[in-house]
Amino acid sequence: TFLYDVTTDDGYSATGLTGAHTITFPTGTGTHNVTITGDFPSMKNSNGNDKSKLLTIDNLGPYGGGSTSQVRAFSGCDNLVWNALDSGDFSGVTSFGRFMSFASSLTTFPNIDLSSSTSFNNMFSDASILTTFPANMFDNCTATNYANAFFNTNLTTQSIDNILVSIVASGVSGGSFTQSGGQAPSATGLAAKDTLVADGWTIVYTS
Repeated sequence: TFLYDVTTDDGYSATGLTGAHTITFPTGTGTHNVTITGDFPSMKNSNGNDKSKLLTIDNLGPYGGGSTSQVRAFSGCDNLVWNALDSGDFSGVTSFGRFMSFASSLTTFPNIDLSSSTSFNNMFSDASILTTFPANMFDNCTATNYANAFFNTNLTTQSIDNILVSIVASGVSGGSFTQSGGQAPSATGLAAKDTLVADGWTIVYTS
């Protein structure tokens, strides 16, 4: 359910919005700050539309609240830099499929709640310079679908270790995980991989 207001730094405003909305900036072409308030649970760039115009996310506020799906939310946002230090409200989201696929300027994954998700299919596929992924992000997650979740990324050894160790901590068996690009896991990550394979996981990793 959407019910939100929009304001911009050059004087535009719209209130009581319940669906898609086009902003016409009074000062025309340039870089503008946009503020959204109210109930705004999700975006859907879907690797199209005005995907390249989204440059930064500086604050999440309550974004994500009430949403069960963030599928393709920021897909294709190839200029996106994530500056937000808050975590939004993703507690009810079950699917992050292609959440930030092709977000090719993204370097660091935001620290958000992934505990309800059951699918991370292609979550960051082709986010080609993504390097940093925090520890413990999947500890409380029941997902089994990580197919191509980190395809063509640039994860550090520590990041790939963090991911594999966290999936082990979740205690879930019989899933699939695909990663390519970046650095190889350390002995810690390889031990986690062996544990997952023993628990019925299909693990494909190509550095």
